[in-house]
Amino acid sequence: MVLAMLDNRPDTRLDALGEAAEAYVHHAFGLRMGLTSFTDAGLPHFLLDRYRLWEGQLNSEPVLLVAARSQGQSAATEFIKHRELLRRHLGIRLVLLLLESVPAAARRQMVERQIGFLAPGAQLYVPEALLDLRERAPTRLRAANEQFGPTSQVLILASLLGEDLNGANLTKLAERFQVAIMSMSRTLDELEALRLAKPHHVGRQRHLQLVVHDRELWQAVEDRLRSPVRKVRTVRGTLPDHVAPLAGESALAHYTMLSEPRFPHRAIPAARWKHLQQTLELRTGFAFDDDDRAELETWSYDPRALARDAVVDRLSLHLSLRNDPDERVAQAAQQLLEPFGW
Repeated sequence: MVLAMLDNRPDTRLDALGEAAEAYVHHAFGLRMGLTSFTDAGLPHFLLDRYRLWEGQLNSEPVLLVAARSQGQSAATEFIKHRELLRRHLGIRLVLLLLESVPAAARRQMVERQIGFLAPGAQLYVPEALLDLRERAPTRLRAANEQFGPTSQVLILASLLGEDLNGANLTKLAERFQVAIMSMSRTLDELEALRLAKPHHVGRQRHLQLVVHDRELWQAVEDRLRSPVRKVRTVRGTLPDHVAPLAGESALAHYTMLSEPRFPHRAIPAARWKHLQQTLELRTGFAFDDDDRAELETWSYDPRALARDAVVDRLSLHLSLRNDPDERVAQAAQQLLEPFGW
C-alpha cells in the first residue's frame, strides 16, 4: 500500500511506520484499515507540526492514527493531552497513538487512562471498541508461493549484490534502508522463519546473521521475489539523476546491448510520488513529441537504496523486466544475471 505524504517534507520513517501498522493489523488480526494520509487545514498548526495523521476504518468505524514526528519517551504523555482536542475537532471517536515501540511504563499509563494505541508487532489496544489484541504466536512460516514484502526483498537483494550486512544490528539496518526498526525486525523474523538467517543477539541487541548466500540464496528466494514496479506514468518535467535513477529499458541499455528507448525511463519510490510531483512540477499525459517526456516508474521500495551511478541495480531491474511481453527485452533482462554466475 502507498501512503501519500502529509505535507511536502519527506519522512520515510513515518511512512514505514504507517505501512507497518496497516500490515500488522491485517496479518495479525485479519482487520483492514485502508489507511490514507490525512490533513485538515482547520487543525491548529502545532498539532500538524507535532503529529503525522492517517485516517481509515477499524471494524467499520472511522479511526484516526496519530504518530508523533519525534517519538521520544514523552510522546505518550503529550498525546494524552491532545487526544480530546483531535476527537472534538474531527468528530472521530477512535483516535489511536501509533508507536514504534511501547515501553512498559507508557503501556501501563495508557491502559490505566484508557487511551487507545497501536504498536506494530506488539499490541492493538482500543478500549472504545473493546479491543486488546496482542500477538503472542511465533512468526508464521509463509507458504512457498508467497512473496516477500519490500523491506525483506531489498535487504536480500543488497546481500546478493555483494553488500556485507551480516552482524549489523536493527538500528543500522533500519537506517541503511530508511525503514522503521519494527519493519526491519519483522524482516528478520521472516528470514529466520525461512531458515535463511539464524537468531543472533549481542547483549540485548538483535543482529542479522544470514546463513545462506550467493547462488544458494538466489535459488532459495527467486520465486518469492517480485517486480518492484507498482505503476508507470508518462510525465513531463525535469527528473534529476540523484532523485530518479535510470530504470526500465534505459537501465537495460546501460547494462546490455539493447538500444536506448526514445524517452528515458526512471524510477522513484511510490511513497514519494505526490511529494515529487509537486516539488518538481511534474505533469502527466503529454504527447509523444515532448522533449522532456519520461516514463516514470514508482517502486515499492526506494530504487536509490541499491542504485549505482544513477542507474537501478541489476537484480531489481531483472525482476521488473523478466516477464516483459517484448521478447528482446525479456532476453536482455535475463542477461543481467550473467555476471553473478547463476
